[in-house]
Amino acid sequence: MKYLPTAFSQLNFTWKLYKYALDGNIDFNKLDIPIQSPEKELIFGHHNQIFNTNEDLIVAIENILKVSFGVAAITLNKSREESGIPIPKLIKTEIDQFVVLTYQIRNAFAHDISEPCWEIRNPSFLRRYEFGQISVDLTNLHNSHFDYKHIGGLEVLFLIKAYAETNVWPKAKAPLTEHNNSTRFT
Repeated sequence: MKYLPTAFSQLNFTWKLYKYALDGNIDFNKLDIPIQSPEKELIFGHHNQIFNTNEDLIVAIENILKVSFGVAAITLNKSREESGIPIPKLIKTEIDQFVVLTYQIRNAFAHDISEPCWEIRNPSFLRRYEFGQISVDLTNLHNSHFDYKHIGGLEVLFLIKAYAETNVWPKAKAPLTEHNNSTRFT
């Protein structure tokens, strides 16, 4: 669970960056310049422009947002694993629903983070999930490309994390996530 706050802070930052760009607050002509490595050994992007239009910048940030979302989903599921909570064979409780939904979101990204797709191979997992404030229907999504609207919006992953911190990890006697939002991924 060490990296969970970092993963969600990264997602939050990327979402804010996306909104900032949508509002026209990033001058891509100033952003799209050659950069030098911290060791000052290599200049990257020399003589090549990445973005031709502001829309190119928006698409790039959308892609970063998708990857950040996937990393947060994978990290949330890893935290569930670290807390010792297995994937249930049968879904009987709200916590079972949390576990399986988290696992399914993770799967969509873990198999291809650049083009996430729902892979729900267990027929009993093709269902509606309802726990806490969350209501997500995965009934007909197997083999569909992932879309935030499938789970009710990007913000729902934050609600799933909050549910886990309040209802799941304390019961599993696992440590709650640290509130250090700047842990480096190793």
